[in-house]
Amino acid sequence: MHRSCRSHFGAIRLAALALVAVAAPLVSAGAPAAALPPPVVLHANGGWCWFQDERAIILNERLYFGSLAGGNRGGFAAGDVVVTSLDLRSRQTASFTLHPRFQCDDHDVPALLALPDGRLLATYQSHGQSQGLVGPDLMRWRRTLRPHDISAWTDERTLPVGASVSYSNLFRLPAEGGRILNFHRGLGFNPNYLISTDDGATFSYGGRLLFWPRRPEGDPRFTGISGGRPYLKYAQHGPGTIHFVATEDHPSSYDNSLYHAFLRAGELHHSDGRPLGPLSRTSETTIRPTDLTCIFRGDVDHVAWMCDLQVDRDGRPRVVFSVQRGGAAGRGKRNNPADGMDLRYHYARWDGAAWQVNEIAHAGSRLYAGEDDYAGLAAIDPQAPDTVFISTNADPVAGTPLISAADGRRHWEIFRGESADHGRTFRWHAVTRDSPADNLRPIVPIWPEAAGRRLVLWLRGTYRKYTDYDLEVVALLPDR
Repeated sequence: MHRSCRSHFGAIRLAALALVAVAAPLVSAGAPAAALPPPVVLHANGGWCWFQDERAIILNERLYFGSLAGGNRGGFAAGDVVVTSLDLRSRQTASFTLHPRFQCDDHDVPALLALPDGRLLATYQSHGQSQGLVGPDLMRWRRTLRPHDISAWTDERTLPVGASVSYSNLFRLPAEGGRILNFHRGLGFNPNYLISTDDGATFSYGGRLLFWPRRPEGDPRFTGISGGRPYLKYAQHGPGTIHFVATEDHPSSYDNSLYHAFLRAGELHHSDGRPLGPLSRTSETTIRPTDLTCIFRGDVDHVAWMCDLQVDRDGRPRVVFSVQRGGAAGRGKRNNPADGMDLRYHYARWDGAAWQVNEIAHAGSRLYAGEDDYAGLAAIDPQAPDTVFISTNADPVAGTPLISAADGRRHWEIFRGESADHGRTFRWHAVTRDSPADNLRPIVPIWPEAAGRRLVLWLRGTYRKYTDYDLEVVALLPDR
């Protein structure tokens, strides 16, 4: 739809968006609230950010997920980096602490990768130098000693990456001899990658993926706050292709657009396959986010941030992302009370020739002042990519606040959306309603052997800040 990424925001486009919202009616789940299946608590003390993948995987009828303890409760201490397993047949859970009392920051949650023999690799790192943590430049990792068993791990190994490091994203490429790539924020505050050729026993520096200047002075879309931090989400398709979407920067620093490319056989490509250039094998690259295929053109009143990326069975990427609306008056000012009060979810699908982009739901308001683009988040079902799960504190269609009958307060609830027209419109069904706590940050793990089954995880509780939260991990589990 927007191959040249021209502006979305003329009068015709606004009218079209309004029609899309009206055409996606909110419907009940077909039963009163008491009949909705109750979520199961899988871990009593944990949270996660959303720029690490995979945070949850399913392997051999077991679910594995990473989390970061937010306080001293439930048998865990604040800052514990934890991996939890769930046997989907017996419903028994177990947890292992990879690094105790690491840093109370949900950005430190581990990324997980299943190795060919059934063992797990987990990589994690601090979030900058907050709280005086030693080693903010260290990538850290451990592997399980036995297949399908998280009770014993190798000792923690580390690698200095030469810069403050965040956000692990692990992918193994059978088409390239099984080498593992760990995409992360590193040198230059930009996306970089590490390489392992021995199934995660060791890592070495690979290169820088994209470049974005620390402070793009003179750029009218730069707000003057911080800067230099592209955000990326990644997804693998087949044995040798990695798709990714990127913003220019943090949405408080820049009026973000959203871009896409894919990596195959060491070369970067536009969405339509045109070459962008080779993957850099050094700490330097000239390729910027703005050189990629544009999905959505942001502006001062429409600032984008991605939530999830998945690739369908035809190898075509799909993205769900949030857009902050109406914040122009406060751009460039921290803690402006008017910012982040109107977030919207959008769904984008590559149809083989162009990106088809539609606004699909109200995302409600920001989670807290100071991070005005923090939505409750959304997740695409990898096995059924016309299905989306969203967290919102507003009616997805009308945008009216969701006030819980349980306590009379506004809460984030989970909704399932289903599209019959490839993502143009969605029908919304309440998964939770009238909750006494917030329901945030859903994940739908990849489950190739699911045969129609689906597992959805999310966080339930109170989220005050990325370093201050009281959350538990809950899930809707499939039938045995």
